[in-house]
Amino acid sequence: MATTKTSKPQTLSEKTADIKYQSNPFALSFDKFGQFFEKNLGWAIALIILPIFGFFFQLLISIIDAATMPNANAHGGHAHPEIQLGSIDPAAIGLISLTVILVAVLLATVIVVSVAMQTFISGLFSYVALENEAGRTARFSTAVDAVVARFWRLFLAQLLATAKIFGWTLLLIIPGIVAVFRYALLPYVIMDEPASKKGVKDSHDRVKALVAGRKREIFGVATVATIIPIVGNLIQFIGNAALYRQLQIFHDKKLEKPAIHWLNYFGFVLIGLYALLIVFIAAIAILATLSSRY
Repeated sequence: MATTKTSKPQTLSEKTADIKYQSNPFALSFDKFGQFFEKNLGWAIALIILPIFGFFFQLLISIIDAATMPNANAHGGHAHPEIQLGSIDPAAIGLISLTVILVAVLLATVIVVSVAMQTFISGLFSYVALENEAGRTARFSTAVDAVVARFWRLFLAQLLATAKIFGWTLLLIIPGIVAVFRYALLPYVIMDEPASKKGVKDSHDRVKALVAGRKREIFGVATVATIIPIVGNLIQFIGNAALYRQLQIFHDKKLEKPAIHWLNYFGFVLIGLYALLIVFIAAIAILATLSSRY
């Protein structure tokens, strides 16, 4: 009489045998690097060029500021006559008040527009990075439509995250830095969710659940992107997309993650060396000052 085998339930190690979790930030960031150039070359070029344009724009602003500074301080050495408030014409006071209000409104408008543009660009490239992670080519029109459909939720979620980061930074510096990495994957969460989904708090709760205990891996990807010139911006989006996807899979399937790879701590070593270099330079400067006096 033939006997039938009863299948035993899979253990956790058997369930995760075909799902690999990559904690090495260098391997994670470069895994889909070549694929990005193959399937999304235009986006890759844009990610490389944008920071270069940003650098030259900041340089131009610095040059303009430096050029106008002498004119602003041309009369700095002369004593200005003391102005009595009562001697000012009320019409002039009204004009000054109106000017201050207009400048404040203009400044607020510039900040809001800047944040909106940054939010849109972040959502755009997060979507492209997720498409690349899935091995697909991201069309420009499709990417724009995806961001437009989620824009207000993305904008409000990023605004709330910025407020939290700012608040924690004002209270204590370290919690503010931790909050930066806590919400680093927020655009990926929103761009990966259906456009019909609502609720900013849900997205915040989702990203906090995904990165719980793994913020050092986000720091690791940021370190890789920082130390590699020219393509650092591209590496940041690719690495974060890959990290988000594996965090999402392991969280939703309730799978056990491996230990955090030691290379995720490499950035702390670099920060320590940089701090020691600053202390060394400061010590030399102090010794040079003291030796010149005696």
